Amino acid sequence: MRRFQQYLLRSWVVFFLVVIGIDLLAKSRDYSPSIDFFTFTLVVALSTIFVIDPVRRRHMSFTFHFGFVLFTFLTYGLLSAICVGQLTMLIYQLRTVHTAIGRRRMLHNYPFNVTLELLLILPAGLAYNALGGTHGQEFALIGNIGPLLVMVLILWLVLLFQYKLSHFLLGENIPNNVMLPLLRFEAVVIAAELLFGIFSTLMVQNNGNSGLVMTAFALFIIKRSLGSSVHASDRIEHWEQIERLKEAAWKDGDAQFIIERYLRQLNHFVRPDIAWIKFDFSEGNPIYYSLKDGRKLKADHVQGIIIEEIIEEKDEVLLYGMQQEWDIRLYDCIPEETQSILFIQPEATEKINCSLFLASEASGEFTKDFGYELYRALRVLSWAVERAQERERLLTDSRTDAMTKLPNYRALQEWGDRRIRQRDLYPFSALMIDLDHFKQINDTYGHEVGDVVLFEVAKLLMQATRITDLVARYGGEEFVVLLPNTDLESAQIVAERIRETLHANPVRIEDNQLKITASIGIDTLNELGDLASLIRNADRAMYIGAKFQGRDRVASYQEWKERVI
Repeated sequence: MRRFQQYLLRSWVVFFLVVIGIDLLAKSRDYSPSIDFFTFTLVVALSTIFVIDPVRRRHMSFTFHFGFVLFTFLTYGLLSAICVGQLTMLIYQLRTVHTAIGRRRMLHNYPFNVTLELLLILPAGLAYNALGGTHGQEFALIGNIGPLLVMVLILWLVLLFQYKLSHFLLGENIPNNVMLPLLRFEAVVIAAELLFGIFSTLMVQNNGNSGLVMTAFALFIIKRSLGSSVHASDRIEHWEQIERLKEAAWKDGDAQFIIERYLRQLNHFVRPDIAWIKFDFSEGNPIYYSLKDGRKLKADHVQGIIIEEIIEEKDEVLLYGMQQEWDIRLYDCIPEETQSILFIQPEATEKINCSLFLASEASGEFTKDFGYELYRALRVLSWAVERAQERERLLTDSRTDAMTKLPNYRALQEWGDRRIRQRDLYPFSALMIDLDHFKQINDTYGHEVGDVVLFEVAKLLMQATRITDLVARYGGEEFVVLLPNTDLESAQIVAERIRETLHANPVRIEDNQLKITASIGIDTLNELGDLASLIRNADRAMYIGAKFQGRDRVASYQEWKERVI
């Protein structure tokens, strides 16, 4: 039996035991509802107005309906108050039963809410009656100070106990740093409900049911004010966090750097137990990153990946506040200790889908509002990454020769200028390569064939050099190879290897095989120099020592220096 099923069974067993106990108590004490139908309907209608729009703190709802239960108790007795409270709880649970999550939530939470409702009113009500507290027209504030104080004390003890009860019946895990603010807020709510219960009872004594409506309106104003205050404080906190996220996305940098910076910033204020972010690019496989350390994850090692199949296309944010709300498919791929889950539906740009998964062992760790704020922040990240990739593509295109796909003259200058100033890369050599009789190829076979030859030669040059070297198209049929950490002797070996590679790999054009040869010039710097002089000297060696000496050969500037000058 799964963990959530154990809690479900435990909750309903406790529920039935409590109901049986209430029935036996009512019969033993000869309790009976004393409230008239019209007043009962009015009280239930007013409390329903309160429960359909609760104040949310984390995953908990504060409805303020218990004030009506207290009013009913002080005016009509304990059993009438129990009936009002239970009917209101049923209405509260039924309001979300039209959704799958709402039905699962009712199945698991209804026994707990009913039990908690009874634990709030029953011990406090019995103690109030035992101490001689009065009801209805006989109720007086001064004469019931003692019973009321005991009632308040019992209510507080039950509120402190409710978190232990929720852990026992639902398996909820609420950290202490979260529980204390919730208790403080509940203190304000209970105080407002208690005052409403007392003053509405006194008002009804003098003004009938209209007094109940007037005090209910006052409680409604208090509820709305507290709700607005809570919502505003949460929004301010979230707004500051989300703005920092957006700033992280819009700062300059390449796509990888933007993603890493964004994850670091997100990790400052979201600390889940399981977290990943997914980038699904239009070209290539999706990439998953761990939120905790920014490392890439293999798809088969991503926990909770099934959630991508669970969420519907129309949904932007999928939120589970506790384990009992999960889709059944999640139980097999997420640890049992996990409670809260937040998944943000992929937000698409033209080329990128970006989605986020967060899971925590704490119940109610995430809120719907926070989810939608993150949803907007993910849109900013998608745009920023797409913009960075487009910038990188344009930068690459501006430095790439369209025909051969090699770096062009501009890239050669930038790459070479950076490296030729680094002392640890010396000796530093350059090869100037010129294809022999290339004009005849163009004249005989046409420029399209000439373009094919250039492309094939570029591939051969890449194969014959190291990954640390740079092969660039210099212009026309000329290529330059820059060789860091290469002395003259080693550069000559590389040049001969290139020449032999061209010999051994003629270019096939339909039924013809074109033999390609090249004249290669070399120059080497053993101490700091400049790139322009290095390439110019290699070019001179290529013409004087190779081209003018019969082509298809290698010549070094040092060997032909006197003739070149």
